[in-house]
Amino acid sequence: MISKVRSVMRMVRRGQSREVLALLRRRWDSELLSFGLSRDLSVPFTATEPVIPVTVRPLKNSDVAKLLDLNAPGISNEGREERETRLQIVKANVGTCYVAATADDTPCYMQWIIGPAENKKLRKLTYCMGTFPTLKPGEVLVEGAFTPEQFRGQRIMPYAMSLIAEKGLSVGAKRCITFVTQENIASLKGCKRAGFAPYLVRSEKWRFFRKHVTFTPLPPGTPYPFDR
Repeated sequence: MISKVRSVMRMVRRGQSREVLALLRRRWDSELLSFGLSRDLSVPFTATEPVIPVTVRPLKNSDVAKLLDLNAPGISNEGREERETRLQIVKANVGTCYVAATADDTPCYMQWIIGPAENKKLRKLTYCMGTFPTLKPGEVLVEGAFTPEQFRGQRIMPYAMSLIAEKGLSVGAKRCITFVTQENIASLKGCKRAGFAPYLVRSEKWRFFRKHVTFTPLPPGTPYPFDR
């Protein structure tokens, strides 16, 4: 609760009164639908190379300021919120973060891979609030994908995400899952290019400042909305 209040106060100090009102309206009465996506890690998959060559490596401390600078020139309020959410994960020390880096080792994408041993930590993240199902043995979650604005549109995400998901094999995972809101077609297409397919629908309902999350399984072979 303290973390939530601080987040709202930061928005007020930045002059984001409209955003605060929109947040309160959502928490009063709203519903957000997302696809749960999964990938069978035992099935070989080769993602298409991005426009620029990148390599995937663990996050370095020096990468955080480069990727998540809240005062980066020209970023939008949405871009700032994206960075704040990822900083929460960094501070919570949940999972293992990997980055895609360019030839000169500039980080251009980040994403975490989280296993079942960290279910408790995952639930404690402020923005989660029951958003993810309890991870089972042999299952990992990839979460927190973020590409800085200057590197978007170069198909880095699907390539890097595919390689990061495969890191789950080293900890005995057979299945990798992730979640994307239904209206975020660009990210859904990126996940398809990374080898993921829909397996459930997540509903996040807010009523009178209380959140209720449900997971509804989808029939095997359910297509993406843009493939129907």
